[in-house]
Amino acid sequence: MSSFMRAAIFEGNGILSVKDVPIPMLQKPDQLLLKVEAASICGSDLHGLSVPPGQYMKPGIIYGHEFCGIVTEKGSAVSGFSLGDRVAVNPRVRCGTCYECTHNKGDLCSNSYHYGQTGDGGFAQYALVEAKQLYHVDKAVRSEAAAQAEPLACVMNAIHVAKPTPVDHVLLYGAGPIGLTFIRVLKLFGIHNLIVTAKGARRVQEAYNCGADIVVDTEKQSVEAVMKANWQYGADVVIDAVGRGAILPEALPLMNPQGRLILFGLDTNALSTVPPSLFTLNELSICGVLGKDFPAAMEMLKRKDLGLEQFVTHRLALDDILEGIALMRSKQACRVIIFPNDMG
Repeated sequence: MSSFMRAAIFEGNGILSVKDVPIPMLQKPDQLLLKVEAASICGSDLHGLSVPPGQYMKPGIIYGHEFCGIVTEKGSAVSGFSLGDRVAVNPRVRCGTCYECTHNKGDLCSNSYHYGQTGDGGFAQYALVEAKQLYHVDKAVRSEAAAQAEPLACVMNAIHVAKPTPVDHVLLYGAGPIGLTFIRVLKLFGIHNLIVTAKGARRVQEAYNCGADIVVDTEKQSVEAVMKANWQYGADVVIDAVGRGAILPEALPLMNPQGRLILFGLDTNALSTVPPSLFTLNELSICGVLGKDFPAAMEMLKRKDLGLEQFVTHRLALDDILEGIALMRSKQACRVIIFPNDMG
């Protein structure tokens, strides 16, 4: 085996380059080396490549935090994993000593190390990971679905916070990869009244294909007008899977009293101005969500009716990753899966 591999390196200032770099070697007894099966391009990857960046990414690291792989080497202290095992990766490595980690809030660790953002990630032929970050992937789960374990884990955490019930009316902002994942999960949770916002005919159709009951094309329609035409009342749950500042002031008046607003999408450049009285007068709840529920995600991946593969629009080799990013930016692609070794 060659001592070099192909990897996508974040150069800073919006630049991502695919080049040859040394294959990483085990440095600690609790580490494993993975041959990356598949890696998914995330919306936050696009934010990190914006100028100015919408999220911080450390220059010089291997990009990509949504990935799965096969164990090819393991350290002497690793137990529970064998060579050849297929695994999904939780990219957020907790420090274990900060306030958050020692007070059962580890997903918000203030000193975390993050594969693909502050440390080397999965847009490479091989990736070095810690055993505590891995989850076994069922043999029946395809690699392009397993690569989406991380965003699915984020969605599952948000669902647990939102606590939707089959009788709730849910308004979901966004029909990108995360929004479509929310649709599939909400449907499996028995949600029958679901309005989704999308921008453009392509996104509208993708949302309908994933099971949305009503889709608002925000290029042509008003969310409020569509809601009033189809629902007697407002929304019990609103999920913002976009993270743009304009959504919050629009969504609040559309909520039923004691409604729950979930802020999922993240763009650190976004700002909102809202009247605090709306929260008091209607007893609204607002909650930001950042955590990941990997055990729930791995169980959901076993379900044949989850259907994450159905909105994978492009499957590309690692050397074509810039094409995939451009397709996502132009809204010509939804979920793009990168195969650093063999095309799945």
